[in-house]
Amino acid sequence: MLNKGNSDLWRRVRLYIVGFTIGLLAVYLMFGGRGGCNSLTPGMLKLNDLLQHTKICYSDTAICQMKCQQIDITELKEAFTYGKVDSKKSQDFNKIHPLYNFTGQTRKGKQLNVICMEMDSITRIIYVHDIAKKDTCKCP
Repeated sequence: MLNKGNSDLWRRVRLYIVGFTIGLLAVYLMFGGRGGCNSLTPGMLKLNDLLQHTKICYSDTAICQMKCQQIDITELKEAFTYGKVDSKKSQDFNKIHPLYNFTGQTRKGKQLNVICMEMDSITRIIYVHDIAKKDTCKCP
C-alpha cells in the first residue's frame, strides 16, 4: 500500500511537469517573437505607428539642426524606436494635427529631443536637438 502511494505521487508530479512544459511552449509560441517590452506605453505605440505607417518629412529648421549637430536620419529613426512621449509638453492627442514632443536615445548613446506633428499620412519633424550639446545653431 505504501508503494502504491509513492508511484501515484510520482505519476502526478510527472503529469504536472508535462503540463507546465506544454504551457511554457504555448506561451513562447504566442508571445515569443514580440521583441520584449519595447512597445508598452501608448506613447511608444504611437511613435512606432508614426515611424512605420506614415511618410516622414522634415522642416527647414529640423534639417538645419540635424546638419549643425551631426544627426543623421538613422539616428532619428532610432530615437523614434526607443523614444518616450512627454505628454506634458505635447499638445492634445485628440486634435486634428497633434504635436508630439519626445525624447529618444540612439544606439550611440545620443539623447535626442524631437518635436513632430502628425498630419494625416505624413509626420512632419519640426525640431531636433541633441540634449548633450549646447544649442549653438542659428537655424530659422
